[in-house]
Amino acid sequence: MTATAINGADALRKLEEETPDVLFTDIRMPVMDGLELIKTIRQKDPELPFVILSGYRDFDYAKEALKFQAYDYLLKPVSPDDVRKVLAKLGAMLEGRKEQKKRSLLLSALHGEQLRDESDGLFAGRSLGLLVALCGGASGAEANPADLESELATLTDPGTTVRVWSGKTSSEKIVIVDGDRDDDGEIAEREQLAKALQRLLEARSGKTVNIAIGAPVARLGDIAGSLGSLRALLRRRAEHGVSKLIRENETPDASEAGSPVTVLTNERLISLRSMVHLQQKSLFKAELSSLIGEWHSAQLPVPDFTALVKRTLHAVGNGYWRRDVDIDSVVDESMESVTPNEIWSDSLIERLEVVLFVENSISRDSPEGVVSKLDDYLKANSHRNFDPKELASGIGLTAPYLSKLFKQYRGMPLIEYLAYLKIEKAKQLIRSDPELLAKEIGEMLRFTDPFYFSRLFKKFEGCSPSEYRKRLEKR
Repeated sequence: MTATAINGADALRKLEEETPDVLFTDIRMPVMDGLELIKTIRQKDPELPFVILSGYRDFDYAKEALKFQAYDYLLKPVSPDDVRKVLAKLGAMLEGRKEQKKRSLLLSALHGEQLRDESDGLFAGRSLGLLVALCGGASGAEANPADLESELATLTDPGTTVRVWSGKTSSEKIVIVDGDRDDDGEIAEREQLAKALQRLLEARSGKTVNIAIGAPVARLGDIAGSLGSLRALLRRRAEHGVSKLIRENETPDASEAGSPVTVLTNERLISLRSMVHLQQKSLFKAELSSLIGEWHSAQLPVPDFTALVKRTLHAVGNGYWRRDVDIDSVVDESMESVTPNEIWSDSLIERLEVVLFVENSISRDSPEGVVSKLDDYLKANSHRNFDPKELASGIGLTAPYLSKLFKQYRGMPLIEYLAYLKIEKAKQLIRSDPELLAKEIGEMLRFTDPFYFSRLFKKFEGCSPSEYRKRLEKR
């Protein structure tokens, strides 16, 4: 108990000096009764919980007070056990409210928003450390932040709280470790959590996982800077096909320098082009796999590795790619499925075979087979924007005929079906991560206008993205 007051007016004066966690008030009091006190408080502080003390004859007053969102009421005479029970419920409610506020502040800090100075007070004496995980593929989205929090919480000390968010892309996860000390034990705990997070994400995605471990920060205002530094660290030092833990301010090991990068000689380039021209798939696959393996051994950062693969494929395939093929997208989509090197190169080459060796083979299928095969491709790439004319041209058909086939076998014209697939993907993203904003989902699906995305979502689902999220929460 922090203070007592003899009537409502006295209580208001004391509330100006300090803000309690909860207010217990009688109904009948001189000068200002409990009902007037509650009305006045609600105008200034809509969140302060209060408990009403009332007798049988005051019950009508108590019902009036409940309209002002009283947390509870106790019937006089009040026993100590009654008070203990209501305080236990209040404690749980206040802790939940405090956690919600902390989470909101941390999310704002991650976005670099300006925060009030007093916001740091909620984290006084705490040590905040960031972990940024980058999965090798978009399937990292299957790891729900709430599930990761629950599993990581089993590994923390009693004074530590772990909070998890999805990052800029579905393959990025951001963890803030909120500890009650800043010593070697805290550092070891963050290291343990990073290893556990890596194992969890690898198990869920089947892909490689790189995690950057940040130095602790003392102010909320430093969190956005720490996040930016860790993302840059991952760009510089994450390797293709390798899972690593990368520590901020740690000097890279000499072994990370890797081997010299193999140069694609003109002789080798001509050889690869000949294999494509002569449709020698087995030889092409073996040669390109060998080349990618040599580059992989050089331990290049992911951006450099990806750029080298793209430059080579542009040089090899110049004049051979189908007109509707964006080779950079083919490589990027393959990189989203990063696993050990051998598996990744096989995945890339399988995609290349479609655009180099089997041009227009899909058009030789039955009409239903054409729709089925193209449907599988569109579902796997629903985040991309497609031109119906280019899709049709790529398989040797006209756009009106292809649209007619989709109307017949999928119940809607092609252009409408493309929009439908994007909305289905949006629903999947909302289910996998309820914290994703509609704007972020729209950007992930390459909508340039968030309002158009919301209108399209409502057209197919009958509600907005936010309303759809609320429906899921009620289930």
